[in-house]
Amino acid sequence: MSSVQYRSVIIGLTGIGAARPEEDDNIPVYGAMPYSHASAYHRHPNTDVVAVCDINEEALSNFQSNWGDVWPEVRTYTDYRSMLEKEKPDLVSVATSDHLHADITVDAAGGSARAILCEKPIATSLQDADRMIAAADENGVLLSVEHTRRWMPEYLSARELIRSGEIGQLRTIVCEMMSRRSMLFRNGTHLLDMICFFAEGNPQWVMSELEDGFDHFTEYKGDGGRDPASDPFASAYIRFDNGVRGFYNSYKVDFPGSQFLLTCDGGQIQVSDQFTRLVQGSTHYRWDTSDIRVIHYTMERQLAAVGELIHVLENGGDLVSSGREARKTLEIMLGMLRSHQEGNRRVEMSE
Repeated sequence: MSSVQYRSVIIGLTGIGAARPEEDDNIPVYGAMPYSHASAYHRHPNTDVVAVCDINEEALSNFQSNWGDVWPEVRTYTDYRSMLEKEKPDLVSVATSDHLHADITVDAAGGSARAILCEKPIATSLQDADRMIAAADENGVLLSVEHTRRWMPEYLSARELIRSGEIGQLRTIVCEMMSRRSMLFRNGTHLLDMICFFAEGNPQWVMSELEDGFDHFTEYKGDGGRDPASDPFASAYIRFDNGVRGFYNSYKVDFPGSQFLLTCDGGQIQVSDQFTRLVQGSTHYRWDTSDIRVIHYTMERQLAAVGELIHVLENGGDLVSSGREARKTLEIMLGMLRSHQEGNRRVEMSE
């Protein structure tokens, strides 16, 4: 483990930016798995949060109350540009509303930042995503987008099995997402990103239908994820350049959760946040189901995202959730809006 300490800052202090997990002192395991940027920095030994920023003074006060024992000298700002200039951070977390990511990321890349962890989706327009990617490239800054499941062993194990060739070529990916918050830009981005993660190709075209009543939704019109009525559920068929076919369906229902069915020539993988299973059969009348062994790691989810940035900074390599990978997901979502608006027609990704 490196001995370098990285000055870190967080911009945006809602739950994903600042929440602190509960921990039970009465059981013999220690250090709850982080599920926010702050908790990831807390658990990584080479990061120190020196400052945080939010336009809401109450959010700043809550952060000091919740994290004062960890970072008693943390400084607070309501102007992120001022914070970037004064604090000269190495690592910058961007956890604001979706449509605000671009300017913050571009400004951070043009300053002292060496790595940026941006919340998903990368942006709400391709123009903004391209600005962010270009700024990172031009300044030699790492840009990682927090599509959490890319650092979860359940999904990595499933992809490694596909890559091994043991069950043949991947043919189709079927994804379902359920819950009252099955919103395209809020949570759908995670699942569409996973379709890209498994497909390992470039999306060529998409056909889509949005939730009834969203004919007006020709571009992002959400409110940062607060109200499910502001962001539609949707269905889509996505074709990739390597022949993989992706099918995405989401519904606003009481039953919560999501799952993937990955069908290959010699079997099917069922994967979700709860399980990873292999299904194989020798006849139409007998299928054998077995659990895929999943090895858990010291760093997963947001903590692994921070750990990966530091590892690549110090050792080189590629990020599992780079800005360019995240752009694919955004391009699909925007193509879905256009397809619906134009009579559910097939929309080429180059349009």
